[in-house]
Amino acid sequence: MRWLIVTADELGLSAKRNQGIVDAHCKGIVTSASMLAYGPAFREAVKIAKALPKLDIGLHLNLSEGEPLVLGHKTIVGPDGNFWGRQKARSLARDAKFDLREIEREVEAQIETLKSAGVRITHLNSVDHMHIRGNLAQPLSMVAKKHGIRCFRCPADKVRPPSLKLDPDRVTAVQEYHQSAVNAIGVYAAQRMRSTENFGGAALSGFITPDLLVETIKSLPVGLTELMVHPGMKAAEKGFEGPDREREVQALTDPRLKPLLKELGIGLTHFGKL
Repeated sequence: MRWLIVTADELGLSAKRNQGIVDAHCKGIVTSASMLAYGPAFREAVKIAKALPKLDIGLHLNLSEGEPLVLGHKTIVGPDGNFWGRQKARSLARDAKFDLREIEREVEAQIETLKSAGVRITHLNSVDHMHIRGNLAQPLSMVAKKHGIRCFRCPADKVRPPSLKLDPDRVTAVQEYHQSAVNAIGVYAAQRMRSTENFGGAALSGFITPDLLVETIKSLPVGLTELMVHPGMKAAEKGFEGPDREREVQALTDPRLKPLLKELGIGLTHFGKL
């Protein structure tokens, strides 16, 4: 049997991102969304989560960009009090330079923000996959277990359409995600947290089209797969908030998908059902 979780990241980032996620869930195959604890459109995202009970919600933990929720951090922020930025944060995490007590306090605050707003959290993932980098899995898994969060994203990316050809930089990044994820699995498992057997989306990011998504679904392996997506309305002429976001909405709502899933015997599910 094959099962598929389709998770839309960054609910709460903006009204345009929220709208794309809503459309991809209500009209398409998105089953889960990961929510930022203090995105610019957080309040709207909370209303969406409550209005759409079939949309499974996880925490999209941020340890990379912008301001933290907790003041007084010394190692996970730079001199300006903001997180270091993706590249620097990734490097510091890899080299175990963060005070893990700061990590615990920050993730605790972000979880509590969602819970206080009445949002039920079923799973954990993060901006730039920080939750599987360096030694961060240990404190994150312990805090998640304390709050009853039973699932995490394991971005050991290997699910992609056979026709997709990646440039060397993307290959290197995907390989790094894969190895970091493999290293973190045992840490999360020790806290009795589970994930999916298969994962896709890192290699596909920025390339998703209706035809490539159909090809991806046809090539899904046996077992449970998470597909990470980033649907939204275009908020810029180029870059990550550009036209790619709307192309993902078009792909995820393509009328061929649901009949194809039925034909192939692939069931849609989410982390809350695991």
